[in-house]
Amino acid sequence: ALFAIVALGLYNFYSSKWSPLSHSSSWTTEFVERQTASNLTYYVFDGSLEQSVGDTRQHQLIKLPNNMVVLCTSDPDSAKAAASLSVNVGSMANPKEFPGMAHFLEHMLFMGSVKYPTENEYTQYIANNLGIYNAYTGTSETTFYFSVANPAFE
Repeated sequence: ALFAIVALGLYNFYSSKWSPLSHSSSWTTEFVERQTASNLTYYVFDGSLEQSVGDTRQHQLIKLPNNMVVLCTSDPDSAKAAASLSVNVGSMANPKEFPGMAHFLEHMLFMGSVKYPTENEYTQYIANNLGIYNAYTGTSETTFYFSVANPAFE
């Protein structure tokens, strides 16, 4: 099954007028602890989520150990898998002595990481798997996203 992941900072999720939680659900009491195959802890929301009548996809909230809440959506009819991450830091958070720092750091994500240590290895992986990637820096948030063919989604 395909999982599209959108990660939202808890502050934005709590302060938003819209929430996927039903009115009787609680953020603090309805997460159940789970373990991955490699013994990493995460929490699955066990309450009910509001969903549009015509929406046939499956949705699940997961809370990571760092308190980030992730909305996972499974759409078996989609040919690609995608993920998006938004963080609550944008260009207005640039230090006065380093204008453009948020935008610079946005680009650094694509230059290498622990998993993809050589320059452009990540972008090559995306391209080799029929995917796209991009990011943008707003005034108060930075968003990263990518898509790949389903078998390549890790």
